[in-house]
Amino acid sequence: MILKAIDARDIDFTPYGKLFNMRAEGDGLHYTRAADYTDACTAHPVIDTLASLGYTKSSGVPFTAQQMERHFHTQEAQIPESQPIVFLVAPATQAARPQAKDVRAVIIPKGYIAVLERGVWHSASHGLYTETYYYWMANVHKGEPTEWQPIEGGPITVEMPQE
Repeated sequence: MILKAIDARDIDFTPYGKLFNMRAEGDGLHYTRAADYTDACTAHPVIDTLASLGYTKSSGVPFTAQQMERHFHTQEAQIPESQPIVFLVAPATQAARPQAKDVRAVIIPKGYIAVLERGVWHSASHGLYTETYYYWMANVHKGEPTEWQPIEGGPITVEMPQE
């Protein structure tokens, strides 16, 4: 199956979680302006548990995903570093595996944070243009109950968005 990546701002992201625009005042942010800087921070914790901060390097688009993961014990934030990131998402379900028919490939622009709710299926993130680093935040501990499962009806190849 081939999916074109779509901008997460152009869809209803609520089945997967929430988006924070760190470059816009409001949107649950505290904003500070000074002569030599502008600062934004979330008004509430980014996720609702204690969290570890991760830093991952991955390939760019196109990429092929054979599996997706989900976490029932934590939300997970995905944060672009130097370019937009792209990952697969599918709503939380009781199914033992993500279903290809439910999967979308979403783009998270720089300056945004995507917070995935518990149980939401997702792939690793990838750079929109080239390999990239990105940050993620989740409750990580020894023996954590993360599960990676094959995509039913997959694999899924993600391509650049339509122009």
